[in-house]
Amino acid sequence: MNQTPSEMHQRITVITNKKANRGRAAAKGTKVTDLLRSYGCEVEHHQPASIDETKQVARDAINEERHLIAVGGDGLLHHLIQVCAETHATLGIVAAGTGNDFAFGLDLPVGLRDSTRAALTPTQGIDLLKFEDANRPACYGATIATAGFSAVVNVRAEKMSWPRGSTRYTVATLRELAKLKRYDFELNVDGVETEGRCLMIAIANTRAFGGGMQIAPQASPHDGNAEIVLIRDTSAFNLLRMLPKTFSGGHTEHPAVEISRGTKISVALRHHDSRENCRLRSDGEDVGSLPQTVTVVSGGLRVAGLSPLAPNAEEAAEEDE
Repeated sequence: MNQTPSEMHQRITVITNKKANRGRAAAKGTKVTDLLRSYGCEVEHHQPASIDETKQVARDAINEERHLIAVGGDGLLHHLIQVCAETHATLGIVAAGTGNDFAFGLDLPVGLRDSTRAALTPTQGIDLLKFEDANRPACYGATIATAGFSAVVNVRAEKMSWPRGSTRYTVATLRELAKLKRYDFELNVDGVETEGRCLMIAIANTRAFGGGMQIAPQASPHDGNAEIVLIRDTSAFNLLRMLPKTFSGGHTEHPAVEISRGTKISVALRHHDSRENCRLRSDGEDVGSLPQTVTVVSGGLRVAGLSPLAPNAEEAAEEDE
């Protein structure tokens, strides 16, 4: 798909999370904006100072029928999706975060020029996860919703200043293994109920979290289903042996791993010792306390860049960054 600017989105609002990837995204947002202008696009570039400001910029762009391009990581995308879900909004993505699991799950280009060009191409619908409970308004997730061990690791990794990049998820995992907790779950997948004790639950729209850990290697945001990955109670040693295999999806052969598919999932998860309800996290963000109902919204978000780009010899010969 080697489009000319006349075939692309023309009026663009770029939203950059200037704090993403320890501030490196700010410069990338400027480069993206310069590229877009060189393609003949009319561009507004925003670097909001808060989540509320981010959402307001997105709302204004949608109301003005401007195409949105997000320059940042999964956190920025999570907040934009709360505004864009189930609307006519169109979204392009230039991955500039630490893990970038959403871009990975969509197989989007990673180079600066290719990802910018892809962010301009016609959009297609992808699935989202919708989270509902009685105590708060519904919200949405793009990648994987998880509770239990994986969510605790995510929280720890967020608090770590070292190491940088996806390695900190590995370090956080090893630290949490030392005090491995068990959880009691109740699960209903399209009317099929199960319960028991586990280490974690993941409800996957895309295949990876934690910077490339493919917890649900067959999950697809194009098929109208979520994959539910349940890791039943097992030893810390078994989990330690299993974790490296998540980067290739090889963990699914372990007898403690159970995978099912569905469109409507009701899930409750409590600490085995304290009976306290667990929190659910999606795209690395907190989406409330369990129990909750998670529903797949087929085609709930329109995203650019899902079709392969045709080679551009002139640009390929130049440095991306």
